[in-house]
Amino acid sequence: MFILLALVMDGLTGGVQKRLLADMKKAKVTPQPYDLMTFTNLFMMIFAIMISLFLGELTDGMKYCAENPVIYQMIWKFSMCSAIGQSFIFYTVARFDPLVCSTVTTTRKIFSVMLSIIFKGHSIPAKGYAGLALAISGIVSEVANKVSKGHHKNKK
Repeated sequence: MFILLALVMDGLTGGVQKRLLADMKKAKVTPQPYDLMTFTNLFMMIFAIMISLFLGELTDGMKYCAENPVIYQMIWKFSMCSAIGQSFIFYTVARFDPLVCSTVTTTRKIFSVMLSIIFKGHSIPAKGYAGLALAISGIVSEVANKVSKGHHKNKK
């Protein structure tokens, strides 16, 4: 259910980003990757604080961090890795297209799973391999479609 929800939200986000970029283009505004990243993260922070307040978990989380100061170093490292990764994502969205970003992200996830299976000895059931094959075939067909469109443009 969470995977389905994540896919739905990813699709909605891509559509909203595409419309936002089109509106910005009409207004003759060139989006900068860090503008998109700043406002997205600001919204995410406000939303997370509201949810944690609603669930009554904000004070518990702050108390846990105060009692375990070693966690701050882990939070710092995670935040830096996340910021670097998001920089690449928002650069791709701002300079190319949300669909390109989604394709890159999906490809990265597929390679992560495959590398985990090959180098770490993890296993997945037959349905998992079928899912991997389906995802890979989708990406290959998308690339083949773009390549064939490129060849048709070059012939004209």
